[in-house]
Amino acid sequence: MKITADFRTGGVARLRMQAAAGHDAIHKRMKAASLLGPATIICTLFFAVSGRAPLLAQEKPASAADYEREELGVNPFTAPSVADIFQQLDDLKPLPFEQLKREFPQAMHSGREQMGLVFGGLVADGFLIVECQKRNLVDDLGRVLLRQARSLGVGDRVMRHSASLTELGRRGDWAAVRRELIATQSDVEQAMTAMRDQKMAHLISLGGWLRGLEIASSAVESKYTPERAAVLWQRDLINYFAEEMKTLPPPLARTPLFEKLRSGIGTIRTLLNHAPPDKMSLAEVKALHAQARELNLAIVAGE
Repeated sequence: MKITADFRTGGVARLRMQAAAGHDAIHKRMKAASLLGPATIICTLFFAVSGRAPLLAQEKPASAADYEREELGVNPFTAPSVADIFQQLDDLKPLPFEQLKREFPQAMHSGREQMGLVFGGLVADGFLIVECQKRNLVDDLGRVLLRQARSLGVGDRVMRHSASLTELGRRGDWAAVRRELIATQSDVEQAMTAMRDQKMAHLISLGGWLRGLEIASSAVESKYTPERAAVLWQRDLINYFAEEMKTLPPPLARTPLFEKLRSGIGTIRTLLNHAPPDKMSLAEVKALHAQARELNLAIVAGE
């Protein structure tokens, strides 16, 4: 993660200078992207903030499927950004697994939107298992992922990944398990795109990000330094999710679970917009952890 790397080399001042110097470049990219539609604007902003090469600058031409994904709102924020969450946990190693783990959600949930949130959280649980190399839990993870995927109507997509996760976990091939989790996420995203269900892709992303935030903030809280706390500073993502919550259909938005999510995400947004990355205090980290944990408990319970 670029912010973390800058901190580790003592580059807080340089980070601020780069942000100021990059403002004009971001503005130019946004202006160019505006000619291609709002989905491209979101992607351009993400790549500008994260320091990655924007789609507009890549040599590989976009396919018809890429344009369809963009039009449906499936972009680097959705379903979820597994490489970023893996990198975040990499930066916080060693992770206190016994403190961070949770029981896998076992009950089937009635609402499809809730099932999407639960599925995203399970993928994040998988990241923790991989990072801590818990071979005995990969079997259970594969079974639970498959059960949830079937409830979403994408069981066929996940079935082969479930078997592969189990086999690779038994062999202790953690690099391959990581790749398989990423492939699982990618297949689910493609399925949602094929069903033209971009809202579900966003909810899967949100579920994964919230569980990842709970894991990461708890890890930082247990061993606090300003540099470790900077890993949690994902202001672009929380702003994106907060705005996305405003676009939910009114009947869904008015349910107790989604009212709670909207309020909690607003609280997290306030916290992350209040402090710059090098100034996040232990009290703010604790508040982030408490809020993320509360929302994840509500997702599993269906409150």
